Amino acid sequence: MTISIEHTMKATGKIWTFKIGGGGCATRVTRTPSIINKDPIHIYGFGQDSLGIMKTDNQLILSLADGHGPKVPGMEISYKLHEYLITYISGMYGFMIDMLRNNKYDDIKTQIFWMFKHVDDIILNEDDITSSYHFGGSTFTMVHKLLDEEDGTMYTLNYNVGDSPYFKINSDKNEIIELSESQNCDNMTWIEHYANHCLKKGIKPSNIILGRFNTQGGHLIPWVSPGYIFPYKYILENDTYKVTENTNVMKLFYENTPENMKPYISYNGGPQSIRERSSNIKALSDGKFPSSNFGNTIEGSIQMISTFGDKDSKKKHNVLCIPHINIMLEDGTSTEFIGSDGAIDCLTDEEIIRLFKYKECRV
Repeated sequence: MTISIEHTMKATGKIWTFKIGGGGCATRVTRTPSIINKDPIHIYGFGQDSLGIMKTDNQLILSLADGHGPKVPGMEISYKLHEYLITYISGMYGFMIDMLRNNKYDDIKTQIFWMFKHVDDIILNEDDITSSYHFGGSTFTMVHKLLDEEDGTMYTLNYNVGDSPYFKINSDKNEIIELSESQNCDNMTWIEHYANHCLKKGIKPSNIILGRFNTQGGHLIPWVSPGYIFPYKYILENDTYKVTENTNVMKLFYENTPENMKPYISYNGGPQSIRERSSNIKALSDGKFPSSNFGNTIEGSIQMISTFGDKDSKKKHNVLCIPHINIMLEDGTSTEFIGSDGAIDCLTDEEIIRLFKYKECRV
């Protein structure tokens, strides 16, 4: 089943029409979604992945959740997030339009931060179903379009927790602009956020390790020091953590890899994502020893610095649930795309541009 919807919003003679297309797949099960109607919210479930849509006269909200961990908890948390977050955030329309008119973006961000934390608390502690789960969680990405009914201005806000990306695609210029931020253990900026979040709470931050190498059930890498491989270092200066690359360790990882394994493990750009391989390979050609694209984790636990759910990881590792937020005026000229890693990891930027070059759907 392919989702195909058109939605129009009008004010003061300005007309905004959005063509929305989408789909998914429960791996090795079905491409037909389970549909949950929470009118005006419609949720489409594809296994642990799910889509949410809400459209009114002055708002259009599109969301994607990518569950992880045990099958049922990851799925339940994924689906619940649309209902909670779309309901709460759509109810903030009046406040948000007022803040947008007055360029009070920080006030919007403060409220959204609180709302995401509030929903995470519900998922962890209050919801009749999800509060019983100790393992499993979900990423969440939302695109929120708001029409100012006084002057017809359209705003686009996007919020994300985790690493399900949101792109603007300009096929004519062969250009992709990523407006979300990846909050996983490959992103040193978010690792630094995590370390300083722990510092404020008086907690020692857990170590980030290379993939799940040398963990129970993970691949053994015997050519480096026994135990975890630490690709980053925490350095405490002036009561603030800085995160730097652990170059010596990564150099040993690359250079000591057995020759017969180098083309498959360390010099192929990394196993996590086809899309990220080129940047890894370029870093190698520049004489660097990149730690990205290995599916790095918090001590073999989860890959996300920021996530919904994952109760035991939040207790043990103090994992965040803080959204990245972007706010902009809508120009109505580009194609937009939200995707889970199931789709994005298998595509290069060039292939994404090619796939959308002749499509008329938006978002």
